[in-house]
Order: sequence, then C-alpha cells, then structure tokens
Amino acid sequence: MNKSQERLGRSLGFFSVFAIGTGTMIGAGIFVLPSMAITIAGPAAVISFILGGLITLATTLSVVELATSMPQAGGSYYFISRSLGPMFGTIIGLGAWISLVFKGSFALVGLAEYFNVFFTVPVVLTGLVVGIALLLINIRGAKSSGNLQNIIVVALILILLIFIIKGSTMMEKELLHPFMPHGVSSVFETTGLIFISYLGIIKLAAISEEVKNPSKNIPRAFLGSVIVVILIYGGIIITLNGIAPLDVLKDTQTPLVYAATAMAGTPGRIIITIAGFFATVSTANAAILSSSRFPFAMARDKLMPGFFTAIHKKYQTPYRAILITGVTMLALLMLFDVEQLAKLGSTFNVLVFVLVNFSVIIYRKNKDFEYKPTFKDPLFPVTQVIGIVGSLLLLPSLGMFSMLFALALIILGIVLYKLRGRNKTEFNYSIQNYLDEGEVPIDINGDEERVLVPISNPNHEEDLLYLADKLGDMIIGLNVVKVPEQTSLSTARDCYDESKSESCKQLKDVFNKWTEVTSHKQKNIIVFDHDISDAIIEQAEKEVANLIVLGWKKENRLQYTIGSISHRILTNAKSHVAVLKGQFIKNPEKIVVAYDGKHNSRYGLALGKRLAFKTDATLKILRVVNPDMDEYEKKEIEENLKEIVKMEEGIRIEYEIKEKYSEIDAILEETKDSDLTIMGDSSKRFKENFLSTLPQKVATHSKNPILIIKRYQPSTKFLRFFE
Repeated sequence: MNKSQERLGRSLGFFSVFAIGTGTMIGAGIFVLPSMAITIAGPAAVISFILGGLITLATTLSVVELATSMPQAGGSYYFISRSLGPMFGTIIGLGAWISLVFKGSFALVGLAEYFNVFFTVPVVLTGLVVGIALLLINIRGAKSSGNLQNIIVVALILILLIFIIKGSTMMEKELLHPFMPHGVSSVFETTGLIFISYLGIIKLAAISEEVKNPSKNIPRAFLGSVIVVILIYGGIIITLNGIAPLDVLKDTQTPLVYAATAMAGTPGRIIITIAGFFATVSTANAAILSSSRFPFAMARDKLMPGFFTAIHKKYQTPYRAILITGVTMLALLMLFDVEQLAKLGSTFNVLVFVLVNFSVIIYRKNKDFEYKPTFKDPLFPVTQVIGIVGSLLLLPSLGMFSMLFALALIILGIVLYKLRGRNKTEFNYSIQNYLDEGEVPIDINGDEERVLVPISNPNHEEDLLYLADKLGDMIIGLNVVKVPEQTSLSTARDCYDESKSESCKQLKDVFNKWTEVTSHKQKNIIVFDHDISDAIIEQAEKEVANLIVLGWKKENRLQYTIGSISHRILTNAKSHVAVLKGQFIKNPEKIVVAYDGKHNSRYGLALGKRLAFKTDATLKILRVVNPDMDEYEKKEIEENLKEIVKMEEGIRIEYEIKEKYSEIDAILEETKDSDLTIMGDSSKRFKENFLSTLPQKVATHSKNPILIIKRYQPSTKFLRFFE
C-alpha cells in the first residue's frame, strides 16, 4: 500500500479558507444570475437571495460543528456517511460532487459571457481554455490555488462595495415598485434558482482536512464568508433594481456591466467586466479545488476505485481526482445552458443541506459516539430545523427535470454502493450506534442468563442442552409440536395427551436425563403451534430468554426465499442466537474465538469467556487482518487485544494476529486444533439472510465444532435496505 495516499498537508490559513468560500459564493452567482432572478421575481429577488442566505447560514452552523469534529477531505460526504451510513454517504458524495461540477461548468459559461463584453469568442472555447488552465493550477497544489483565490477575493469585495456605495446614491425609488410583481411564489422559485450561489459552504467543508488550526479557522472563515456574501448579494440586487429599469435587466446577461456603465461610464464598464471575469474564474477554480475531494474521500472508503486516491509525488495533490473532475466539468459545459446548470447544481445541494443538518441531530442524540466538536451550535436544534425545512421547501421550485436528475443520481449512488462498497466498506456510523442504545446488553456475568433450547432431534438435544448449561443460569427446553392448519391447537393437544407420540417421549426422556447432572434451574415446555418459528420466538419473549441455542442445519437458497425456521428466528427473534454445528465436547481443552471487534464477535467473545471459565479451557482470540493493512491500524488492533487479555482473571487467555488475504482459510486452519470455534455472523446490522458467507463456509468445511453467534439489535425495517 502506498502510504503517501493517506493524508494531505495542512496548508490553508484563515484568509485562504475565507477567500475560497467567499470567492465561490460571491463569484458566478451574483455576476450571472441577477437578470434571471429579477425576470422571475422583480425587485423581490433580493428576498430570494436573503432567504437562500439564511437557510445557508443555518446550515453553516451545522457544517462548522461537523467540520471541527471531523476535519476530513470529503466534507458533506464524510459527515453524512459517518452519521447515516455508507449508503447515504455514497449517494451524497456522488451527488455533491456532480452538483459542484455543474456549478463549475456554470461559472465557466458565466466567465465566457463577461469575456465577450470585450472580445467576441465562442463561449465554449473560452470556457475550455480557462478550465484547462485552472486544472493545471489545482494539480500544482491547494496553496497555489489559495493564493490566487486571495487576490481575486480582495479585489472583488472592494469593487463590489464601491459598486453598492456608488449605486446607492443614484437609486430611483420608483424603479423598486411594484416590489413583488409576480407574487410570493415567484420569490420561492427564484430562491431555488439562485441557491447554487451558496454552494461555497459545502466546498469549504470538503477542504477542512487541509485547514491550519481548524478549531479556530473553520468557524471564523465559514461563518464570516456566508455573512459577507449575504450582505453583498442583498446590496447588489437592490442597487441593480434602483438603477436600471426592469425591462433592461431582463434583456442583458451581464446586468452589472450595464449598471456600472451608468455609474462611471467606460471605466466602470471595464472594471466591473474584469471583476465579473475573475469572479467567475474564482468560482470555477474553487469548484475544481473542492469537488475533487469527494471522489478522493469516497475512494479511501472503497466506494470508488482506488485510482482516485493517487497523490502526485511532487505536488502532494490528488491529481487524478482533480483531473477527472475538471474533464467532467468541461464536458458539461458543452451540454447545458446557464439556467439548466444553475438548477441542476441547486437540486442536489438542497438534499445535501437537509442531510447535513440531520447528521448533527443524529450525532447529538447519540451520546456514546466519540463526537467532540470544538464548536457547538448554540441554537441547536432550531437552526437544524430551519435548514431542513427551508431546504425542502425549495425543491418544487426547481422543476421536474431537476427532480428527475436528482432521482437519477440517487439511483446511481445506490447502484454504486451495492456493486462496489457493500462488502468492502465498514465503519461505525452514528445512526447505527444511536439505534443500538436499546440493544440487549452483552454482560453475561450480570443478571440471570436465561437460555432457550428448541429441541426436535433426540440425537442432538443433549449437545445443545450441555452447551446451554455452560452458557446460562436458567435453561428452558422447548419442544414445539407442529399442528396442521386444518386442526385446532386445542384438538392437537388433546390428541397428544391421549397418544403421547414416541418422538416427544424420547425428547422428554433426554431432557429428564440431562436435568439429573446439572445444578442449574431448568424447565421443559411443550407448545402446540401451526408455525414452529413463531412458537420459538413467542416463547423466547414469554420466558425473557437472553439467548436461543439452535442446532446447525445448512439452509438452501429456496429455503431462504420461502422462509426457513432458522432464518426467521435469526431475523425476528428479540434474543441473541447461537447456532451449533457439530457435537459439543463436554470438557473442551481449547476454545477459539474469531474476533473482528464488531458487535457479533464481541458477544461471541463474551460467551467464549464464560465457556472457558466453566470448562477450564484455554481461550484463544484469533484476529485475521489483511497483509496490506496500514501498520498503524495493525498496532491499534494489537493494543486492543492486549487490553482484552489483561482484563481477564480466572481463565487462561491468549491472542494471535494472523495476516492473510483469505479470512476463511485462516479461521479454518485454526479450527483444526480447537475443540470449539466461536465466530460472529455478518456485521451488517439489518441483514436479512440466514447466515452470511464467511460463517457458512467455515461451518461447512470445518471438521470440528463451530458456534456461530448473532447478537440481537433492535432495528427499523425501512433502514434494512440500506445495509
């Protein structure tokens, strides 16, 4: 593994970050969109810019809190994937990247319009030339890009402040009437159109990994840039409407040029045209700089090809991610007009804002998550509600084509995750931990452990009962008599009492024999039911069973589909489940726990400790790691295992870390010398399958006993699809 792919240097100070955010927002949006906005809403377009700014300001407080807790490349992708999971992260990462690329293309069209004030050159040609130049600048490094941004933004702010001050002395109040000629709905429609102007805050979050002293510079730069931009936007729209008649503003693509010419003649025209050109250059530059971080961050999480994580040896920039971003931007330049680019860029930005605000709520509610921002939103959760509701109200105004575009990106994100990241991307995320707060605890040395053993095979019953005896304090033997649907349960019970079937008698005899050698409390229950799995689940709840012990039965695909007994118990039981394959040795000498640190294997380790204590066996913790894993991660894993071993008293415990590409082969090799191997089922929290591939293959091929553990966790069904 190339270690240079892991980090980027922190080269951006406060003003560089402020300049990137301000330059992104104050650029193409205010120089290109005013004529479109005023055409739709008239002078009331100023309300649209302010409304969009207030929604952005509310979201900025969320972004700052998240960025000071997790200053990582990827911005909104990183926040959302760590709060809502990799599925949502993939969708947002892809969508935010594409929407920023659209804004970059939008800016390139705008700069061509301002360039054409002096030179008649095809719009596409101008955009292509400038776009290629910006690509080269960004590949050279963020600091070079930031220096260019600083110069442009200082000049822009000065020019626009002079424009507002000078224009305020020339305004004609009559031109501001009627203030809202097309009604309130036009204001919301315009807000959706201009919302792309405020994409800068998401771009800032994407480069937070490269900010010096992020705990101070991020809040100041983020909030400062949004406030400055809102004030400038409002001042410019009012100034334009007070100087130029509405008909004139509707007919020009460069309204600021018309107003500046009215203020100061040819010098004003020249200055504002140059300012517009460099403002749009600034926007396109910031779009390339920040949007390239999304594929880079997603590739680090294995949701996109590792191709995107390559770092330039000389400039230390993710040059491939930058290159692909820039080329995509140039391609879109030739496919869409300005208004389409603005609306398409705005649409997914709305969804990003919603999920960013929602992420803060999830992080705050999840008290166990290591979420320690150096800045906390003092108005929580008011600002988050404003950000979510305000953003959602804008969606209808963006039009059906934009909505379909967003839907297409969502579907593409889901497909990308299912094909690429589903089995490769694993990290804890906050909504998972938040939902886990109510899960059944794993402290099996605390309250009475009640173990339910469904028994149906006399030859296997004794093994399961002896295993349950070592794991629990109260053992409940359950014999379910399956009754045909055509027969009432009471009739079946009466027939049973009269006939006393031979199989039931054998099961009862085995249970009675077992009770003679155990000191634990026990009971035997016979239940009559039309459905065996429903009966087991119901009795487990009635008996308040912590654990259900099942015998192994390899299910086939057809049984998965129609719902087998084991499948339904594993999926729906509100108890932990242990599945034993093979014969349980009453006095095992060596027990191995295949451990990966996730919830199922943690519970498996707890059960392994109890078994080792009760049987005086040696317990070995086996951790299999990929040989290509970073050395720092390997060291962390080893330190964690040392702590686990150190904490245990009363049992012989050891650990081993095996470096192998095949986890299955490593575990199977270890099972040859163990009397019992314990392993957790899939770590996928909402998994619907019976057992995942790894434990199935190990259980199928191992000649020695295997105990597969699935820990119960409450879940909500609508989220299962996203696992």
